[in-house]
Amino acid sequence: MAKYHLAALLLGALLLAEAALAARQPQDEQQIQLERRKKRKHPYSSPYGLFIQERASKQLPGPGQHFSFGAVKPWEDILAMLDEQEDRKLLLVVRHGQAISNYLGDTLGPDEWYAVEGTCQYDDQKGTIYNIFDADLTGLGQDQAKSLNSILVGGGWYAKMTADRPARFIISPLTRCLHTATLALEGVQSNATNVEEFVRETLGMDTCDARRSVSDPNANAKPSPQGPCSFDKGLASSYPQYKYRVYDARDDADRSFGLLGDSDHLWTKTEREQQKHQVKRAKKFLDILFEHAPEKVVVVVTHSGFTRSLLLAVQREPYRPQNAELVPVIVDKAARVVAAADAHHAAGVAEAEAEEAWLDAVLAGYEDIDLNEDDRPRKASSSSSSSSAGTQRPGSSSSSSNPCMLRRLVGRLAELWRGQ
Repeated sequence: MAKYHLAALLLGALLLAEAALAARQPQDEQQIQLERRKKRKHPYSSPYGLFIQERASKQLPGPGQHFSFGAVKPWEDILAMLDEQEDRKLLLVVRHGQAISNYLGDTLGPDEWYAVEGTCQYDDQKGTIYNIFDADLTGLGQDQAKSLNSILVGGGWYAKMTADRPARFIISPLTRCLHTATLALEGVQSNATNVEEFVRETLGMDTCDARRSVSDPNANAKPSPQGPCSFDKGLASSYPQYKYRVYDARDDADRSFGLLGDSDHLWTKTEREQQKHQVKRAKKFLDILFEHAPEKVVVVVTHSGFTRSLLLAVQREPYRPQNAELVPVIVDKAARVVAAADAHHAAGVAEAEAEEAWLDAVLAGYEDIDLNEDDRPRKASSSSSSSSAGTQRPGSSSSSSNPCMLRRLVGRLAELWRGQ
């Protein structure tokens, strides 16, 4: 008990020393700190209190498509808000229908699915071979996409949610999303449709999240550069109704919507994309969207993992949608301060630091959630280890932190002494 009292006393003394030191800072230093805090402002945000999906941390709502797509205010009021600001868009985010990978993950269970998720096919030893690579929809997944279409078109909900405003469709280049968009958006009018690399699922290791090339595979190429598994048709042959704009994978700085190369340059066999990187990818997508899409309404056909990262990027809780579920979100873009030309480099460094601070703030409070693991329950061993890591044994963590806290206190007092 005495150790805890000592830790509390040291912490109090340290806070007093920090406050005293801050009071002695010259005015220009305080101004610098103020400017740094201003630069940490979130580049994108979402008005609160419009949709029930905002309450994800309270386990409300439950899974499944919700009445009025989760709107807790009349859609007429939401659309009126949409028109209040120029840099404001309504995103209708659609997760793909059930894919073969989803079916296998649910049917096999986590242990067996972990063993095959990096392979190209799964043989159930009963006469059925499932293609895992760039997994397509199951029969149920196709029915789910058609059901969503009947709600949007037949039920009149798309017209109600958009009031016939011009819209743009953004689709992930993975087969399950292209197939879902073809079925779910049939009969829905758009200004333009783009197949976009940055709205893909979590990258790496799982072959269901690797994409096929735009062009048909080259039978003479050994080994094939188009992906980790063999396939018969590329994207252009499989879904010729869509256009595939391809950019140089080495230079995507000033690009618009499209793909980073004919083949898949983002997926790797040995490394899984981390949550922080996926949120940063979601921000890049929003940068492109607000730069190149004049439409106020955007339908994004994507994945569970990317949906959660997109919500995090606009300061919304990481709601996990079900297959073929539509999640609406209003997105505001913050005003950007353009730096002077003679301070371009310094501004670039500050911007990078601000982005890292923004990402840290976005993920604060969600460290214990395996956000970037799309459809896989966490292993019991990992959850138990994380819980044990967060549990302090009496006298261990607190006592070991006292020397560090004491050194910080001595350092702050020394600075105050030198400043006299």
